Amino acid sequence: MSLTKLDISLEEFEIGLSGAVPDRRDWSEAAMDRGILEFVSLFSGLVLKYGGRIVHGSHPTFTPIILRQARLHAGDRFRKPVTLVMSELWAADLNVDQIRMVTDVAELIITKKVGAGGASDNETRNRSLTAMRQVLVDTQNVMVAVGGKLHSGDGKRPGVGEEMDLARRKKVPRFLVAGLGGYARKLAKSLTPELLGNGLPRRENVRLFKTDDVAACVNVLFDHLALSKSLRKAALQPIKWNPALGAIVDHRNGEIASANQFIMRTEGVSG
Repeated sequence: MSLTKLDISLEEFEIGLSGAVPDRRDWSEAAMDRGILEFVSLFSGLVLKYGGRIVHGSHPTFTPIILRQARLHAGDRFRKPVTLVMSELWAADLNVDQIRMVTDVAELIITKKVGAGGASDNETRNRSLTAMRQVLVDTQNVMVAVGGKLHSGDGKRPGVGEEMDLARRKKVPRFLVAGLGGYARKLAKSLTPELLGNGLPRRENVRLFKTDDVAACVNVLFDHLALSKSLRKAALQPIKWNPALGAIVDHRNGEIASANQFIMRTEGVSG
């Protein structure tokens, strides 16, 4: 990977970064958080530096790092470099100042709570996050999953698993950085690289499945994003978030997509 290739542009990519730092009890090696967070920082920084955008589901372990990289590397753009999607279950607790601190560099899409309970009620939590993730996937055209909470036996639906499945159904190219642990590692045991639709050679997907070398993972992804014509073609999504309209639109016929029913409001979105 060469940082001197100033003619590289990732402007076509809205890259969904799926994941979280696993709960400490699920760490399989010491300082698992360090590798995952280093990956998030390096990868998001490069994507933003070269004109791409990052899309994320507002997990508190990743969001501050993504926002910091946006402030460091995004430069002047017509559109804000990050899209965050957050359920009303948590957005309801944000005050005006907290929203302002996010929306200087990010569009914030707030989705509706689904159910009568709160964040501690598993049924309401799962249904609300499923709704949020449907909107989330419609705002991206590539997905990279890393880490992720296992939620073993606690009744909560693992986010990486659900987001990867929703992206599969939409035929969004997916990358699974499993060697750094978390739910991504568990998911890699049941997936073959060919199912990801990302155009990487099998050996490179297997490398992402197994290696804990952060720099190597970032190198593989960045080079493929920068050079692969097939990935750019696969990333053309007909149903996607349109910030000018404030809606998810099927650009083939102009119809408003069904996931819009879950959008409550937006913050920091110009249109």
